[in-house]
Amino acid sequence: MVHVVSKISRSLHLLVPDEDRAGAGAGAVGDAAEHPDLRKELLLQRLETLAEQTSISVCGFAVMGNHVHLILRRDKEEAAAWPAAEVVGRWLALHPKRNRARQPVETPEEDVAAMVADEGLVETLRAKLSSVSQFMKDLKQRTAEAVNKLEGRGGRLWDGTFKSKLIEDQEQLVATMVYVDLNPFAAGVCETPEEGRHTSLAGRLGRDEPAGEVSKPAGSADRDREEASEAGGPRVGLRLPRRRSSGAWLRPLDESAKRARERGQRRHPRGRAGLEAEAAGTVSPGLSLRVYLRILDAVSRKLRAGKKRLAAGMASVFERLNLDADAVVGRVLAMAQRDGLAVAGRGS
Repeated sequence: MVHVVSKISRSLHLLVPDEDRAGAGAGAVGDAAEHPDLRKELLLQRLETLAEQTSISVCGFAVMGNHVHLILRRDKEEAAAWPAAEVVGRWLALHPKRNRARQPVETPEEDVAAMVADEGLVETLRAKLSSVSQFMKDLKQRTAEAVNKLEGRGGRLWDGTFKSKLIEDQEQLVATMVYVDLNPFAAGVCETPEEGRHTSLAGRLGRDEPAGEVSKPAGSADRDREEASEAGGPRVGLRLPRRRSSGAWLRPLDESAKRARERGQRRHPRGRAGLEAEAAGTVSPGLSLRVYLRILDAVSRKLRAGKKRLAAGMASVFERLNLDADAVVGRVLAMAQRDGLAVAGRGS
């Protein structure tokens, strides 16, 4: 699992329109003013597609005005289990064949069959579908194309390659998740953590409401053609992209304990194996939304109020996860201090 940070070139806030754009019509097509969330919506649409078509799951994210935080988990075993036809299908969903006008077109069946029969090609594509570097390349390239089209110019959008840090234990994972979700709050963009927009916290709370229409799941033919057209087609308008709330595609938190309470004295239908299966595939066993929110609330009080001790009753939450409360808070504060631009600059 890795924490990835990618910044906009020269720290410009190109993931939000200029303050005068909406009023003056700058960056608009015809008389249509640009929606203030359009650029972030475009990025999140692509992030959703990548999360569903690759073997890399998104555990956390924060899309700010001049940088993006992602917590990514690679599952090579998942990719290894895909049959050749699925590997090719997933790759073509991300990289469809295009005509001379750069519009996506259906790949002929004979071409698809040839790709599936090429074992070397299939393994190359399989490796790319489980690569964090390829994941970030696809995300950044698509976002750059969309933003440059809005700006009506070319040029580099991102500041070189992304930076990544390996997450080695559960304590570091929890600290990194909290740090990422608190980015808008720490930057002064919102008054409370839950009011932050375009974060994984908003998605988990059901507050990430797409600015455009809710889309079909990534990977559906209509959705793939629509997204590809928006990125590569001629500039015909400022229609907001269709996507789903991030809560639908984020790697889930562990709610097995909650389901156990709801069952009461009844045992799990599949016994211990069923309990373990419920915890599998989550961000971290034992880390439920309720527990995570209490940890996040405790840290947010320290960030804003500078309190030296956590609020009463918080220690039991950390103890239940076998985490050192001071160590987790210390790591979050250290990341905030190290990455000063992320918490002190303009963030919306």
